[in-house]
Amino acid sequence: MAGQAVVTIKDKQWQVSLAINYLELIQGFSGIPQIASGTGMLFDLGCDTIFTVTTKEMLFPIDIVRISGAMAVTDVAHNVQPGQLVTSETPARYFLEVNAGEASSISPSDQAAVKMTASAEPMQIDISGLAVTLLAMALMASMVSVL
Repeated sequence: MAGQAVVTIKDKQWQVSLAINYLELIQGFSGIPQIASGTGMLFDLGCDTIFTVTTKEMLFPIDIVRISGAMAVTDVAHNVQPGQLVTSETPARYFLEVNAGEASSISPSDQAAVKMTASAEPMQIDISGLAVTLLAMALMASMVSVL
């Protein structure tokens, strides 16, 4: 996962994992038997858009809160059962998945706040060995072409 955050809407707060890359966006909670109360996953689509969420591989019901790039709730789908497709009616950038019933008091136009709590360490690759190998191969190739 890309990191962790706390999402607050009205008097509700969830500790969430962030989903931002393709695999995280399509995997979500698929195959996970349950999540703890007060936790969830926040998906970032990168821009406001109309989208469909599938719960085909989900094993428990969820609430889906759609949030615009301006951090306003645009829509809430309550008690979405496994195996359903839910399409947004209003463009949104984010959607929050939490246990069914946890977003019962959330309404369109409520404001959301996201506070980052942790992020994944950036991947560091040591290319010094690769650079030496490529340089050696280039030198050998040039020597072979001279012979």
